[in-house]
Order: sequence, then structure tokens, then C-alpha cells
Amino acid sequence: MKKQYMVIIAVVLCMIVLATGYNIFRTNVDVKKNTAPAKYMEVIFSKTGVIEEFNSTGASAVISRDRKNVTISAPNLMVKGAYAKFPITVKNIGTVPVRLRHINQVSYSNFNAISVKYEGIAVTDQVFYPGDEKDFTVLVKWTGELYNQTDNLSFIISFNYIQVK
Repeated sequence: MKKQYMVIIAVVLCMIVLATGYNIFRTNVDVKKNTAPAKYMEVIFSKTGVIEEFNSTGASAVISRDRKNVTISAPNLMVKGAYAKFPITVKNIGTVPVRLRHINQVSYSNFNAISVKYEGIAVTDQVFYPGDEKDFTVLVKWTGELYNQTDNLSFIISFNYIQVK
């Protein structure tokens, strides 16, 4: 009689373990089927091109490790009218379309005689789809009177994007 009770208890425990395992497995499968990939917004600086200089030497553009900003330096603009052109490419590696909201420019020195212009990039209207790459140029030009020609003409740029619906 004791052996029958032991067999019945063993069978009941086995059924409980199997039912619990099935329930856990089925729940994990359902979660995987019902989840959607997350949508995120991310635009990076992907590369810099060959810098064009006129009456200038030593210009450089360095992309940060996180690829979120670029440090631009034009330390040797020699005469008024001298310039350096920095070709840069940005890429949308996110999963949603975005558009450029504004450009952040942080300078290390006050250089009122130097103008910085951005060419070839739409500031407000152009939609930037996932996987797209866009090229633009940063033009640094000596346009006014420099009172301290030893200033290090360098600054950091980054872009703020917003999601397009």
C-alpha cells in the first residue's frame, strides 16, 4: 500500500513540474512574439573629407569617440580672406526619420573676426531617413580685424535633431 501512495505522489509531482515548465516556456514565447523593436533616434558624424585651405595651414577636423561632435581647428589663417573648408558627413543610424533642429557651436576663444558658415545642410526642412548619409561643409574664414593673431581658432560642433512623424 505504501508503494502505491509513493507512485501516486511521484506522478502528481511530475505533472506539477511539467505543467509549471510548460507555463514558463509558453510565456517566454508569447513575450517574444508580442514585442516590437524599439524606435530610437541617433545621428552620428561618420567621416571627414580632405580639408581645402587657402592662405592657411594646420587645419584639422576630429570626430569624437562617441561620434556626436566634431572639433574643428584652423590655427594658422595667415591673412584677411584666408579660409579653411571642412567636408563632413553625417549618418542617421537610428530607426526613425529626423530633421535638424539646430547646430550647437562651442568655441574655445572669442574670435569675432572669423566667420563660420555651414554649407550644404538644410537646417529646418529636410527629412533625414534611417540609413541616409548627408554631406556638408564648414567654412572658417578670416573676415575682420584680428587683434590677437595668436588665438587658437578651434571650436566644437554638434547637431540637435528632432523626430519627424
